[in-house]
Amino acid sequence: MPRHPRVTARTPSTQDGPTTVHRLTENTQQPPPMERRREPRRTRWLDRYGWYEPHSEGAWTTTRQAEAWNLATSRRRVRQDGVLAGLNTISQELEIVDAFAAYGDETSGINVCVIGDIGRGKSSWIKTVCVLRQLVAGRQVVVLDKKPQAGRGEYTPLTEALGAESIRFKVGGAGARLNLLDPAISAGGEHHGGLDGVVPAGQEALVLAVLTDAMGRPLDEKEKAAVGAGLSLVNADARAQGRDPIIRELAMRLLDPRPDDGRELGGRWSERALEWGLEPGLALLRLADRDLRGLVDAPTSPAVRDALETHPLVHMDLSALPTEGPALRVVMTTANTWLANKLAARSAAHEQTILVVEEGWHVAVGSTGEVFRSNLKLSRGLALSTVSAFHHPADTPADSPARSLMAEASIVVLFGQARADDAAETARLYRLPPGTEETLMRLGRGQALVKIGSRDPILVTHTRSPFEAALTDTDAAITGQSPTPCRCATLPARTSKTMSRKANRRERGTDPAPDAARTDPAGRADTDRVRPRHRHGGGIRWWRSIRRDSGSWIRNRCARTDVGDLGPTGDATCRSCHRVAQ
Repeated sequence: MPRHPRVTARTPSTQDGPTTVHRLTENTQQPPPMERRREPRRTRWLDRYGWYEPHSEGAWTTTRQAEAWNLATSRRRVRQDGVLAGLNTISQELEIVDAFAAYGDETSGINVCVIGDIGRGKSSWIKTVCVLRQLVAGRQVVVLDKKPQAGRGEYTPLTEALGAESIRFKVGGAGARLNLLDPAISAGGEHHGGLDGVVPAGQEALVLAVLTDAMGRPLDEKEKAAVGAGLSLVNADARAQGRDPIIRELAMRLLDPRPDDGRELGGRWSERALEWGLEPGLALLRLADRDLRGLVDAPTSPAVRDALETHPLVHMDLSALPTEGPALRVVMTTANTWLANKLAARSAAHEQTILVVEEGWHVAVGSTGEVFRSNLKLSRGLALSTVSAFHHPADTPADSPARSLMAEASIVVLFGQARADDAAETARLYRLPPGTEETLMRLGRGQALVKIGSRDPILVTHTRSPFEAALTDTDAAITGQSPTPCRCATLPARTSKTMSRKANRRERGTDPAPDAARTDPAGRADTDRVRPRHRHGGGIRWWRSIRRDSGSWIRNRCARTDVGDLGPTGDATCRSCHRVAQ
């Protein structure tokens, strides 16, 4: 057997001395190669969740080193009182938008302005944040509703769902009336028992504003003196007779004065003063007999007089009033003045009230708009927060009262704008940061920039509960569907047939089910339980039990589709069958 040459390997030693020599001979045993471990069999559902992926471990660091990763942080809100509006789109935190809660710390006023294009979510915001949630906070809300929907005001479904009464105004006397000379509106604005310095517009200022718009020119000093003297005489006669004065009496007193009516102006002018009220009297007579007939020319209706004491929500439906002419503008200004005087009389009680005017441009025209603006300046003394809504700021003149309503708001809610000029005018009006115009034009439905006081605007996504979403749906006239359809109206055909068969068996007396609702062993009604039913050869089919109403099965669909009370899950329920609305 031939011998192989020896192989030597020389390695240096770590110690001083001769070199160590290692000899490898042919008898040296080589270790066998190691077999590769087989991969475990993977389970599909574990592999889906990353069970077999290598586990990554983070690196240890310190708070000082990791601070560099916090490139941008958002300050958390410390205030927790107020009405929730939605989620901060960036930080996903709850945002509180409440004029009364923000007053003092963040704002110096309590008026709110909502601006945005049609279909961006203004009405939903106002109905939820400014109406429904304010009622939950214990405040009173007065709504001047001009927008029509299905032949009535847009807020009528919400009002009916809350059990309040809609006060509907119509030209001609078929609706409610709000007397222009109502005793609740004092002659000069002063009220016994109110706070000092809180003086809203009175009867004289309101009548002069209405006459200025009706006559198309300002009244001169002679006409103002005649109107003021005639108003005092008419009020004195009405108090003596125990009734309310009306504007037709004032018109006739100016057109046909008594011989001694001019004595207040001195003996020299007593006879000439009887002729100074001719043109104002003719204008008032025209308003009483034609333009404002059935609106402000008679004593105030009981529903209006007792509205603030009847329900926390006061809904004045103005949708039937014509947009052209003085009727709508005069009624809205009279309602605002009447409310301001009522609140001034009880201002010492410090009751918080919200006035909602969605179509703000109606009250921002002419002399009546100036009266509305003067009452707006007393918002802090009256604890009256006015919420006004506008569509296109670029179409509003710079010197109009509407621009003043926009500028004097302490909280501004800006929804999306489709026109570049509206976005640019909005950014200029509220001095928004550069680049906000593009943001306004890219906002989606339900998203808004909210500017509270001098703070930078924040992007808020408006959130609604199912109950609020059902009440704020305004697309019924376009889609042809009820805004709150009941689930019973869309039951599956198989379920409807099953209910019909049970109804037939009950009529024949073969249905073993009693009229009373079944209960489980714990004593709870099984109206919402899921139980098996055997059908066709013993096969098990799961059917959800149908809720009984007054001890009888609901046949095919509910009779009504309007919204009732709030269900246990926070959803809107049908008043007829108590099922959750879709």
